[in-house]
Amino acid sequence: MAEERADRACGFCGTPLPRSSGPGRRRTYCDEGHRRQAQKRRDRERTATGAEQRSQGQEIALEVHRLAGALLEASYAGEDLAELVRRARAVHQELDCFLAAEVGANRARGAKWDDVARAVNVTAETARAKWSADRVRRLLDHRALTQRAVPLPSPRSVSSLQQNENREPAPEGEGPATARQRLAAALSRLQRESGLSIRTLADRTMLSRSFISRILSGERLPSWDLVCHLCSILGQEPRELRLLCEAAHGITRPPRQSVTEHIAALGAALRGLHLAAGRPTPQQVHRRSHGRVAPELVAQVLRGDAVPEWEQLGALVTALGGQAADFKPLWEGIHYSVLMTDAADLTIEPTT
Repeated sequence: MAEERADRACGFCGTPLPRSSGPGRRRTYCDEGHRRQAQKRRDRERTATGAEQRSQGQEIALEVHRLAGALLEASYAGEDLAELVRRARAVHQELDCFLAAEVGANRARGAKWDDVARAVNVTAETARAKWSADRVRRLLDHRALTQRAVPLPSPRSVSSLQQNENREPAPEGEGPATARQRLAAALSRLQRESGLSIRTLADRTMLSRSFISRILSGERLPSWDLVCHLCSILGQEPRELRLLCEAAHGITRPPRQSVTEHIAALGAALRGLHLAAGRPTPQQVHRRSHGRVAPELVAQVLRGDAVPEWEQLGALVTALGGQAADFKPLWEGIHYSVLMTDAADLTIEPTT
């Protein structure tokens, strides 16, 4: 029998373990204390993801949110009618799947057809025929198969950056396409700019290096608490990444803040998106917006000195590779708060 290798390392601290001799289970930790610390670290990593098990209906709702955001981006990017119709139909199809999944889930929990019929405002016979268990199963199975297909491409305002030689290329590749990837891109850039290694981040957060690497690559979604912790280590203002984190988790906050708080939140969210895009210059953003947002306005908005009209703000968000739908509630919150505030208390300069 070949002699057992002696270079096994402790699963917590990495210290080489002595050669195993005799029968019995091989050691994987220096001592019981390191075994418990390793288990605590695994527990923290599971908690840090903040990703709870979602129902099928919730997963479909998240996809509806993504597709609707892409539809809005395409509209601001000036896509032609045929492309807009194609994207609108994709949203409609996902809504059909969402309703089927929720009806099936409610039926599985014991809901009667009369209850379903009242909820969707049809007769019980129609509900039974449209959402029978067999039809729901086939519809969702078909959706699962089509999900493997190539997703809808990015709107022209983003994808054309790599196709038009006269335009500035997006920094560091094609740029993030999803909320999770935008958050990962922002954190990854901060880590590179800080000069701190992944090992250092892992030591300071008491998480494993592989887990930190997966967060920075977008494979794992960190909780807001972990994002705040990482920002404190990397010297970043956490609120600038808050919208990116909330969008990645599918969270929409109700507009219940003052005008000043809404403006600050919008400015912070835009700076976070600007960071995720690689901090392009105002001139680069101007070109990526197809001239819709002037460089001076880009600089003013990022400083928090201006709140543009929604058409300009949507074009700015799209030029930075974000989803305009994620920023619409912040913009609406500002204007709703303005309507509820005495004009004499306002100090915002109108932006043209």
